[in-house]
Amino acid sequence: MIRISKYLWVVTIFALAVGAQQCKSLRRMAPSTIQEERAVMAWETRCMAEDTIRSFLISKAEALLTYDNDRYEVTMSLYSRKDSILYLSAVSSGYEILRASVDHDTIRVIDRMNKVVYRTPLHRQFGYQFPVNFDDLQRISSVYYLCGEVVEEAEATGLENAESDRIVLSYDVPSIKKRITLRKNDFQMDIFEFYHQKTGRYLMGERIEGGYRIFSSLVVADFEIVARGGTISYNRDLEVKMDVNPRRYTFIDLQ
Repeated sequence: MIRISKYLWVVTIFALAVGAQQCKSLRRMAPSTIQEERAVMAWETRCMAEDTIRSFLISKAEALLTYDNDRYEVTMSLYSRKDSILYLSAVSSGYEILRASVDHDTIRVIDRMNKVVYRTPLHRQFGYQFPVNFDDLQRISSVYYLCGEVVEEAEATGLENAESDRIVLSYDVPSIKKRITLRKNDFQMDIFEFYHQKTGRYLMGERIEGGYRIFSSLVVADFEIVARGGTISYNRDLEVKMDVNPRRYTFIDLQ
């Protein structure tokens, strides 16, 4: 079994792989004929509609984790409430094996199989921070959360006249490089990279055919996740339940 400290981050990255691969649902635009103004206007129009999206739910996505020469297959559901919480449930052979939530402060994981609840701060009070925070995780869970920033960058750099066929969004902070790259022709998320220059820890993702692949060293050893499929719905009010019977579960707080 994955060690406790690793387990929390593996679950979190599973959620990102499920969410990121859903970005393919954005409408495509012809890469060689579209004009810059039309591209920006089309994106602005879409973003105006997406301003009404307060949450999304991805159901029954298939995810495969390759870790330490072992493979783990699960069916996952991911729920995101904007600027509030990321929540997921993982099912194997018809049984929920875990559920987890991530908010601005804390990662929580309920391990159903071993009757353990893990909690760890997403923001550390002391020492080096993780290369990602809640805002970063939310941004890469869905392109919907990048609307305003994509328009600003597109207007600043130009879509058709710039040499690159990508839009690069930068969120660098001291010692941490944070980049998200989208394709100009359809605004799909292509690559993201988060790298801590002091600790060497990283989180990186790239689009593959029919899905998304994520690499990370947030755990001690590298691992790879591939996620595909799932159905998406919007503005559903889902009650996030992370309570358990304290007499049946062990609680472990990690720093």
